[in-house]
Amino acid sequence: MNRRKFITTVMPACGLSCLGVGNLAGICGSASADQEEPMVHKFQKNWCKTHEEAFEWRFGYYIEYMEQFAKYLGRDELVQMIKRAVDDSLPPAKVGDPDFSLRRWIQGGNDMYANMMTWEVIEQTDTVYEMRVSECLWCKIFQKHNAADIGYASVCYSDFAYARSVHPKLSMKHTKTLMNGDGYCNHRWIFEG
Repeated sequence: MNRRKFITTVMPACGLSCLGVGNLAGICGSASADQEEPMVHKFQKNWCKTHEEAFEWRFGYYIEYMEQFAKYLGRDELVQMIKRAVDDSLPPAKVGDPDFSLRRWIQGGNDMYANMMTWEVIEQTDTVYEMRVSECLWCKIFQKHNAADIGYASVCYSDFAYARSVHPKLSMKHTKTLMNGDGYCNHRWIFEG
């Protein structure tokens, strides 16, 4: 009998979990007796949350802090301060990648945002990409907390600065946002390369 099998038959599973001895699913027979589970640092373990739960957890705290700052600064000053901070944290790119491709850049983000937004592509060329967003997890969380103005300054406004920070010839425009109460967001990136 190997050590793992001996320990799992002698000690109750809850005792093992309290001691932090490995992954219970792996200990209780999902791995073969001869195959050792790789050790994973606790910071690298999966966290069982939905995207919405994770956003609520992350942005709920942020909104609470921003609401407290608004009491000291005033709401309008807070929103302007957030926008200035966004601009400062995403300075415009001075030199652009000569191999930059708008199509490739946009495609790189699609997988990442697939569980956070619902959109349809309106136009896609080598120089223009426009999408219409009909659902947005950021919007849902900020509106739920009656903080759409903070959400716009923190999330939507950053779209402009982010585009400028990627390439000096890339710009982003939108005239409608879910965060501001419109029926959709009309994101339009323009590459003047």
